[in-house]
Amino acid sequence: MNILLTGHRGFIGSSLLKALTLNHTVTGIDLVDGVDLLTCDFPNEDFDLIIHLAGKSGVRESIKDPAAYWMNNVEASRRLFDRYENTRILYASSSSAYEPDLNPYAASKYILEELASRYPNTLGMRFHTVYSNTPRKDMFLDKLHKNKLEYVTRHYRDFVHLLDVIDAINILIECDYVKGVLDIGSGVPVKVQDLAPSVPVRLNTRGERFYTCANLEKMKALGYKPKYSIEKYLTTAKKGVIINLFNGETV
Repeated sequence: MNILLTGHRGFIGSSLLKALTLNHTVTGIDLVDGVDLLTCDFPNEDFDLIIHLAGKSGVRESIKDPAAYWMNNVEASRRLFDRYENTRILYASSSSAYEPDLNPYAASKYILEELASRYPNTLGMRFHTVYSNTPRKDMFLDKLHKNKLEYVTRHYRDFVHLLDVIDAINILIECDYVKGVLDIGSGVPVKVQDLAPSVPVRLNTRGERFYTCANLEKMKALGYKPKYSIEKYLTTAKKGVIINLFNGETV
């Protein structure tokens, strides 16, 4: 299959690229390489599938600069959808879209889903809290590993391992009849405070959802079975065990 992957240099995209190239021909475009989806000339070739991961993420940064989230998550996606309107598109959404009133990031993902619904061959992937053995810099797990976590919250989060996300995307690649929007997570909410019980608790965190849990009914019907748990991952990580991306042990 000939695939266009946007955001192939990002946290999810860089690992997905490695997985996809085992069985597919992949063209990657990313802002890191100077390719801005708001202004670029898209590749002039026929693709069998578009996987659209490019965009801005993060609640706090969106509160500081909401316009950037609108432009990068909505308007850039609109350009892509228009350019490849006859091609199947899997695009990255977020569990934040369930409560779009909480912050500009959530709003941009909700509006992205509304926009995509006008295009008949799209599928939104509502990623929950994705983690891996190489966590996003300066985010929760990265700070936890480095003992730099300033505080935790009483929120519940559905943590899903990057390898499970890649498994889910590979399933969806083969299920070209699935449309609309669906959740990708572990289906098991975990209290953030329990992951670092010795760290101080902050009660007021602006714009964040209190409880997230993926509804996996649709994904499980397609054969998706999450293999990883955040608790076991953290226990294993403390022992210095590194998960190999394609041939690692289950945690």
